[in-house]
Amino acid sequence: MKIAVTKLEEKSEGIPELFRRYGHEAVIVSTMRAAPPTDPAPLSHLAEMISRNKIDILIFTSSLGVEKLFEIIKPGKNVRIVSVGPKTAKKVEEYGMRSEIIDKFSSDNFAQYLGDIKGKTIGIARAEVPNPELVSSLISGGATVIETPAYRLVAGNSIVEILDDVDAVIFTSAKSFELSGFAPEHAKKLKVIAIGQKTADIMRKHGINPNIMGNGTLEDCLSQL
Repeated sequence: MKIAVTKLEEKSEGIPELFRRYGHEAVIVSTMRAAPPTDPAPLSHLAEMISRNKIDILIFTSSLGVEKLFEIIKPGKNVRIVSVGPKTAKKVEEYGMRSEIIDKFSSDNFAQYLGDIKGKTIGIARAEVPNPELVSSLISGGATVIETPAYRLVAGNSIVEILDDVDAVIFTSAKSFELSGFAPEHAKKLKVIAIGQKTADIMRKHGINPNIMGNGTLEDCLSQL
């Protein structure tokens, strides 16, 4: 199948090869692009706390968050780094550091994975999309949380123009769907796939019921095709 997949250009490395392993062709459509955060002060504050050894745990939910923070400062080896997914962990390694990998990103799963965090200070470098559930779960465990926008996502390319040339489309985040221009009438001729629960929920709110919902990874989506 020829499959459109919504991915940031900066995060699309390895995707064509992955799709070929499953016998498909990927058409990468960047329905959003990365821009500097609206307010750079919080990221500078997190960098300052790292420089003063005031951060115990760093959480990265994307490789771009790693890049934006590590361009400013890299933490010492005593800081525990946790990455969501292998691609994020690979980006950490590119900067000469190691991180733990958590495959499934949910607030409850994260809190359970981290274990005893009472009295710890946790920094999160992420897109400018708040995750109050994650922050609340960490605070309820006794941690202090410094949640920092490292970049923001703005509208990129519309996916509508290429829909006649593909057999399916995978939306890799709720935001990438919302900025795509995709509408219910477009779903009639295509297999529509949500990478995970949150993306599927947003799609349903817009009148689109995905044919497939993954567990948060492209690999799972492709294995279900």
